[in-house]
Amino acid sequence: MGERAASTIPNTMKAAVFHGKEDIRIETRPVPEPGPDEVLLRVRFCGICGSDLEAYKYGLYQPGLIIGHELAGEIVALGDDVRGWELGQRVTSNDIIPCRECGYCRSGRVSLCDAVTMPGVTCDGAYADYVAVPARALFSLPDGVSDEEAAVTDPSSNALHAVKRSGLKLGDRALVIGAGPIGLLTIQAALLAGASKVIAAEMNPARAELAREMGATEVVDPLVDNLDLRVADFTDDRGADVVFCASGNPDAMGSTFTLVRKGGVVVPIGICEQAVQADFLSLVMNELEYRGTYASYDEYGLALELMAQKRWRVEPLISAVIPLGQIVEEGFETLTRPDTTAAKILVRP
Repeated sequence: MGERAASTIPNTMKAAVFHGKEDIRIETRPVPEPGPDEVLLRVRFCGICGSDLEAYKYGLYQPGLIIGHELAGEIVALGDDVRGWELGQRVTSNDIIPCRECGYCRSGRVSLCDAVTMPGVTCDGAYADYVAVPARALFSLPDGVSDEEAAVTDPSSNALHAVKRSGLKLGDRALVIGAGPIGLLTIQAALLAGASKVIAAEMNPARAELAREMGATEVVDPLVDNLDLRVADFTDDRGADVVFCASGNPDAMGSTFTLVRKGGVVVPIGICEQAVQADFLSLVMNELEYRGTYASYDEYGLALELMAQKRWRVEPLISAVIPLGQIVEEGFETLTRPDTTAAKILVRP
């Protein structure tokens, strides 16, 4: 291994290890040795992601995996071949590390890479004291961007990518279904892209209030109001130009085709493990566009730049910062409660 930090790096560390459905354990693991093209990071913060919650509920990851990928950290060791990075630098890491060789990578669609590496999903991640990541996945944190903010770069980039995929135009009227972290950030991204109105649909009162704070023009509780009628009222009976579904609820996913205008665009962002029933006749007859969006890559740098310019807010989403040892009780269990008031919880190893 190449250069190391002056302070002693221990041989072992604490880590949150996935063992199956609703089974995450804090274990002692060896501190990873960075490979020739990798760096070792001391993890400062790691956000709990919606995909991790799905894995926790349904047992989606491989047992024995250290999970976590929404990280901010400090470089404490460099692999022998690493150039352009220094010990002590504050960084975040892209959660998608493409192979750069497959057809999708060569065509610029790196989110679809056939041999993608994803820390915390396909290899050990950052709910730990230390994590090793390829140097090419790093982004230096600009001055003025805190470690806490940087730990929300990943969902920020996902929201920016979703709006980019939608093709939303200046003056468009958008509907965001679900005001979890991705939905809240999508509200912000749609407004930044030029949406004249952004309607949010959310049943949880705490998250509905966050949607207003993030700039939603109107917030509708589908349990109280008829969402179809409210959207019609706010769009001159046309329907939304773009509908973003940031909910993993199958009923919410299935409702999108009746809420979008003729010729409009539907972008599913949420992860839904269940079958979805939808009005595909409307998709055909109204010439709707259904555009999937998965993670992001190019928008990482943009998210950090917008944070540095104070044009992108993530602080309202951060509900709590918890120690690694409480990741299950105060993190996963809190966020999976139907009545939770939390949005984004950061873990501090």
